[in-house]
Amino acid sequence: MPALVINTGRLHKCSNCATRFRAELFNAFHRPISLGQTGEVVQAQGEAECFYHPGKKAVVPCAGCGRLLCALCEIPFDGRSLCTNCLQSGRDKQQIESLEKSRTLFDSLALHLSFWPLIFFPLTLISAPAVIYLVLRYWSAPASILPRTKFRHILALLLAGGQLAGWVIFFVGVFR
Repeated sequence: MPALVINTGRLHKCSNCATRFRAELFNAFHRPISLGQTGEVVQAQGEAECFYHPGKKAVVPCAGCGRLLCALCEIPFDGRSLCTNCLQSGRDKQQIESLEKSRTLFDSLALHLSFWPLIFFPLTLISAPAVIYLVLRYWSAPASILPRTKFRHILALLLAGGQLAGWVIFFVGVFR
């Protein structure tokens, strides 16, 4: 939409569908977004108010629903400004792919896979190579939202290496 048709108070024809429209944007639309703002009280007549906080000055529209938001309600996410409702519904409907709700902890998986087969030792013939694959494949994968060390990876690798060494010693002893 060209800037010439905004806030003129007249009807204009859409260049795509020929529908007549009037474009009215609130004053803060062209204002640059700055983080760390607090909700300001509307002081001038005609300034837009926040949808959720009447009386607070709107600084940005929600990219999802278009509601006007004050600095308190704005949630910057993936280069867009969203309101809490759009962020929640995007999470619930799984429309926001970059919003991470859970993460597979491959270090814990490898540790469990190397430890529990020790109860029934023949399973380690299969689980030990799988543990080594998991550790090497997911060594650089993000472990958790909270910081974790590589201790579980190293312990799982040592257990799996010991299991494979045990199998090598067993087969060498059997075939001698």
